[in-house]
Amino acid sequence: ASPSDAAFQEVGCRLIRNAAACNPKCQAKVAQLGGIRAALRALSSDLAAVDSGLRALRELAAYNASNQEEIVSRSGIQIVLRAMERHPESQSIQILACGVLRNLTATSAEHQDAVLSRGGVQAVMTAMEGHPDSAEVQQAGCWAMFCLCVHNPEIHAVLAGSGVVKLALVAMERHRSEAKLQEAGLWLIKELAKELVVTSTPLAMGSMQALLKAMDKHTFVSAVQTAADGALRALTTHDRTGWVKTACLGRVGRLGRSATRTALAVISE
Repeated sequence: ASPSDAAFQEVGCRLIRNAAACNPKCQAKVAQLGGIRAALRALSSDLAAVDSGLRALRELAAYNASNQEEIVSRSGIQIVLRAMERHPESQSIQILACGVLRNLTATSAEHQDAVLSRGGVQAVMTAMEGHPDSAEVQQAGCWAMFCLCVHNPEIHAVLAGSGVVKLALVAMERHRSEAKLQEAGLWLIKELAKELVVTSTPLAMGSMQALLKAMDKHTFVSAVQTAADGALRALTTHDRTGWVKTACLGRVGRLGRSATRTALAVISE
């Protein structure tokens, strides 16, 4: 696209995003008027237009099954993944693309399978590996992976063996003060708990340590506490040898009062 075309696409996608964000009726109407087609076209333009196009797509796909279907039917998954590949250095592009993938997959097993089959796991992992110091990229990657596998046992097995949990644990340790990243990582651990316990004791132990640290560090952040509680319960449910309880008991002396109370309550149930 020429500079003028790219600028037009950037501004147009900004208008599409703003209109779609008004309410669900506007979101549907924007799609009916060609908003999805326009946003997808922008992803082949320059960096600013790609950024704006991804923001529009993320908004159009949020909680709207019809729009999600149209995006997928128009090869939207492939186009988004290509944008990630074309702009590996851009944190913003990686974050936004993960957001689109998250919204497309959170409630659709079919879309989850489509993202998996088109290389979406590797694309998200590449983004996380390429931007280890960006808590925002790590957070977006963890959420994308969680939504890609939520309620999908077949994909659980794939992700558990892909290395993504190790990436998430490294990110959680590197960015311990980032509550939103801790929350995202904990939900991913919760979703993959069975596979972690059954197939990978080192990762399961690392996950336990990460969740206990998150509970202790973010005592007053309810979202982190809720996610940690869910992850701990999931790990405990699938533990048949008692190592989860042992790990908790071995660390409670180093946790704060609130985290200790929560951990002991879960393992005592």
